[in-house]
Amino acid sequence: MRNLLDFELDGRLALVGVIHQTQYGSLEQAVASLTVFSHPETVAQTGNRAVFPIIRDFARRGTTEIRDGLHVGLDDNKAPTDAFLWANQIKRRPPDLQFNHVHARSVDPTCYTNLANLCVSPAFLAKMTDTNQDIVQLLQYRAFDLYGWQPEGASVPSKPNSYDALVWCPPLPPVKEVHAALSEQVARRKDRTTRMIRQTGWLFGEPMV
Repeated sequence: MRNLLDFELDGRLALVGVIHQTQYGSLEQAVASLTVFSHPETVAQTGNRAVFPIIRDFARRGTTEIRDGLHVGLDDNKAPTDAFLWANQIKRRPPDLQFNHVHARSVDPTCYTNLANLCVSPAFLAKMTDTNQDIVQLLQYRAFDLYGWQPEGASVPSKPNSYDALVWCPPLPPVKEVHAALSEQVARRKDRTTRMIRQTGWLFGEPMV
């Protein structure tokens, strides 16, 4: 049985080594099978736009500011997680999953809470969505394939050679009324996300102050 020293203290090599012994056979297939996106019908109802005008700023989370003429909220990963859960009518955050950005544009308010830019994978795989460029490219093309979306100014992602051979996890079930699903959550919650969007407005609502 191989141990971490056999993998030269390299966590990525260890993960790949473990995956190669499973039915997935490759890191790419494991990511494809164990990563889930919102359904295209769900995302289409947002017009491929961000749900909340929020960007990442850990130090000042919960506050708002005017940036490039737009009133935006500042947050950690809570706002994009909320956008994904609420839009997909997932009532509780599932354990040991991580919510990932397909394109790392954390200070772009058109991307940070955009459902087309979000996917979910087990925590043990999630690091690869940030650090492994082959996996990043794979997920970027998957988002383009599902939604026809890439960030403004970005080139259409190249199709990975392995893409057509992979067996992908189906998207989540479609949500018929995304506007209603999100509005219900916004109306009943009093948390950091809803406090900010009451000041900034959001995809389906105007500022309330």
